[in-house]
Amino acid sequence: MNKQLEEGEAAQPVATVSKVVLGTFLEDLAKIEGFKDVAANLKKVVIDDGVFAEPAIRAAMFPDAL
Repeated sequence: MNKQLEEGEAAQPVATVSKVVLGTFLEDLAKIEGFKDVAANLKKVVIDDGVFAEPAIRAAMFPDAL
């Protein structure tokens, strides 16, 4: 099923299972009071930037920690 793009149509990124699962988790986490910012930070680090290193995730979860 190799569908060619029509002229002017943008390519859509491929969603992996892990991105869908993590995205769903982070959407649900954002709905919990007090976790909206944490969910947004984690989404940026893990899904948008693709970083799975422990220090980056720790910084996203605990931005005020020294």
